[in-house]
Amino acid sequence: MSRTHSPDPAATAGTPAPPDGLHPLPGGLGWTVDDRSLALRLLADQRLGVLEPGPVMAHLAAKVPADVRPLVEDITAFAEKVMLQTGQDRHQVLRKAFGGFFDADAIAAVTPGMRADARDVAGRFAAAGGGEFMTAVAFPYAIRVGARLIGFTDDEYRRLHKLSQRLALVAYAARLDDPAEAVRAGHAALVRVRGIVAAARASAPPSSVLGAWHAGTVPLPDADIEANAVMLVQASLETVAGMLGNTAARLLRAPGALADPERREAVLDDALRAEPPLKTLERVVLEPVVLDGQEFRAGQIVSVRIAEANRLDGDAVAGRALFSFGWGAYRCLGARLARHQALELFGALHEAAPDAAVAEPETETERVRHIRFDMPRRLPVVCSPPRRDAAALTRALTEALEEDDVDRRLTSLEHEVTQVVLKENGVLVPGELRGPETIREWVTWAVPAGG
Repeated sequence: MSRTHSPDPAATAGTPAPPDGLHPLPGGLGWTVDDRSLALRLLADQRLGVLEPGPVMAHLAAKVPADVRPLVEDITAFAEKVMLQTGQDRHQVLRKAFGGFFDADAIAAVTPGMRADARDVAGRFAAAGGGEFMTAVAFPYAIRVGARLIGFTDDEYRRLHKLSQRLALVAYAARLDDPAEAVRAGHAALVRVRGIVAAARASAPPSSVLGAWHAGTVPLPDADIEANAVMLVQASLETVAGMLGNTAARLLRAPGALADPERREAVLDDALRAEPPLKTLERVVLEPVVLDGQEFRAGQIVSVRIAEANRLDGDAVAGRALFSFGWGAYRCLGARLARHQALELFGALHEAAPDAAVAEPETETERVRHIRFDMPRRLPVVCSPPRRDAAALTRALTEALEEDDVDRRLTSLEHEVTQVVLKENGVLVPGELRGPETIREWVTWAVPAGG
């Protein structure tokens, strides 16, 4: 595929045009890159790093009253500990400390829980006859797995995600009419974040990030672990949910693909290549670089357009490798886990709803409008609710409750046991359900309703 770009006015004045696939940002701020070879070399170059928070926050501190500056300093100290926002040497230290949560052994250890989560989410979706995939499957499953990995409850994870978004907005406060108020709001969010993390740490499962921290087995200062536990919340929601949604939009349009494990994996790769959930990778030039005759000046931003850089176009550079999880020193630590997470979900979806399909396959998928993320905004999916065997459910309940009278009113404890037994048999009971009082009534509800 050929690529074209508008003539650079500077080139007409005697300055050589930039290489194909490299496009200047306004005001000399930097470059966007959509060429695979150039993206590979730039992302792997140690002379490029990430934009660290120090300079941005120092500029902000100069614009707020003296009494607000300690809040800016506290926020800055927190942000500087995040591995995705720190220099390469420090990044490697943090990466090594957290790497054990994402290696092959760790993934094998969390797979049973992940599979149970996938079956639970897919089972609820199937029991309802389908629904809106993003809100009923992609986001709940991403939250469940992310929360389990880090050591939060689903509710704690959701609250932390919202608070961390509010905290992240402080980076833009200098552009606002009242930057001091934005700093105060951001710092209040940080205080709440720290409270949630501290409370969760004490009761977190031993195998989780917070559990290992509580046990003293993460070789880092407390502040480093705290900041990166919150970073993992931010990093494991939109990107994972977007990956799941983009894959589902393709997989559930292809007849027979959901039933074939090899095709499921191939469609996942296709979605990651063509529709990566994160649109761009940003780097900052730390010292001057010259590639293909083009100078990249220190301080300039390099923004790689991931979908374009993923295109193969007959170019043998890096084989079929994907940039969707980053490249080089800052490649996503959870890339392998994310792929495994997706395959577990679609395997569970095939078990629970083998005929699941996009509701309107001829209609183009409605997508979110976002500067950073690319994913479906809505993805309606339909499937046949599972059939229930009334006799089998009755037998399971009478055996578990040791009760042959199917018309006796059940006690509150027996209702709890009933719901557990129904769940074990693929019937998911909504929390707001009221009505069934006997074994017969529970079976009558479960069979026609499909759970």
